[in-house]
Amino acid sequence: MAQATSVLLSANEHQILTALRETPDGPLKTRLEEFLLELTLMVSKPGCSEIQADGIPCGDPSADCEECLALDKMLNTLRSTIPQR
Repeated sequence: MAQATSVLLSANEHQILTALRETPDGPLKTRLEEFLLELTLMVSKPGCSEIQADGIPCGDPSADCEECLALDKMLNTLRSTIPQR
């Protein structure tokens, strides 16, 4: 369901949204939307299992813990499989 919204976007955010909107409807677009949402949520809130001094799990995607390093490695692996244009 489409929803009208007004937000400021960076150039990269605009490019991502424009490319997604220009992608023809179909199963590939649906899979892409699902994947992008899951990936974005996972990276933005990694939910690291390492407990901080205050007892709360780490939620900082810039942390240098095993979970964040594994996410970084996964993103590098995914990026390396994309054919260069």
